Amino acid sequence: MIEKNKITNYQKIAIINTAFIGDVLLSIFLAQQIKNFHPNSKIFFITSSRLFELLNCVKAIDKIITYDKHTKDKGIQGFITIVQKIRQEQVKLILAPHRSARTSLISFFSHPVFSVSYDTSSLKFLYKKTVKYQHTLHEIERNFELLRPFDDVVFPLGLPTVDFVFPNNLPGKIAALLGESFEKEKIIAMAPGSVWKTKQWLPERFQYLGTELQKAGYKVVLIGGEDDRLLCEEIAKNSGALNIAGETSLVESLYLIKQSKLLITNDSSPTHLASLTDCPCITIYGPTIPEFGFYPRSKKSRIIQVENLKCKPCSIHGYNRCPLKHHDCMKLINEKDVLNTALELLSDKGFHIDTAHFTNSIKS
Repeated sequence: MIEKNKITNYQKIAIINTAFIGDVLLSIFLAQQIKNFHPNSKIFFITSSRLFELLNCVKAIDKIITYDKHTKDKGIQGFITIVQKIRQEQVKLILAPHRSARTSLISFFSHPVFSVSYDTSSLKFLYKKTVKYQHTLHEIERNFELLRPFDDVVFPLGLPTVDFVFPNNLPGKIAALLGESFEKEKIIAMAPGSVWKTKQWLPERFQYLGTELQKAGYKVVLIGGEDDRLLCEEIAKNSGALNIAGETSLVESLYLIKQSKLLITNDSSPTHLASLTDCPCITIYGPTIPEFGFYPRSKKSRIIQVENLKCKPCSIHGYNRCPLKHHDCMKLINEKDVLNTALELLSDKGFHIDTAHFTNSIKS
């Protein structure tokens, strides 16, 4: 009789994902799914140091091994070091949501008993097993496909609740920015930035939202990285919203979103912070589309986008400038439509989504 390949046979399991922040955030659901199914496992997460603080708050992850492939761990010596670290931990199973050649090589030379990645991964032959990369699935469910080879994992898999343990000083850090009574206030977080400029909705329309939502009795807080500070300052100056862009770490932003009544964001990583905390979320899509698999997964979520644009999507990530010089995918999204959607979600008339998503469509 052939022995079944069970995930519960592996006590030390590593997830390797050193991709974009959003990709790594969605991989957290994979770690939680494994821990729920196999509580006695020890889960290692290999990723860049910028994610360490946040991942360290995830109860399902037992140890983080940092790998900064573009900076201090760049080159062959960094590669050798990360492989040695994984070997020292005696990891027996590696799951690789990241499809790069570097990840495949790290997995192979770490000598796990079993390893799984996708059939679209670079150097896929280096894995013990590959599974089909399902283009039609959300990224969370795509990652769950890495569990297909295990006989004791029964599909379909539900969306797990991610358990966090935040540092005791975290509320105090947020209070220093928002005021001591922030936990009692009705906070709406807005994230108007994006690495790709064409994914940014118009600043004056975020300004309109900030003004109107504050009139409705909400405290509007603008969040983002250092690169978003000037954009948020412009919006704050003309709307009265509070700008804390560039003043919070990723885990502090996560905690703030967890405390918020609603997040309004472009198609960028704050969407996934909302999914991790089940914060109601509106994601505004411009050059990209939800079908890429990165739409919000909070129980109360909405997607707003322009339908029937022949040029949409123009790329996986968007560009810094509209190739056709009109940027209609964002300009045609009316601020009053977004405001009405926000007020509807805030009135507890939101929609539950699991593997589906609800879209407010604006016809071109």
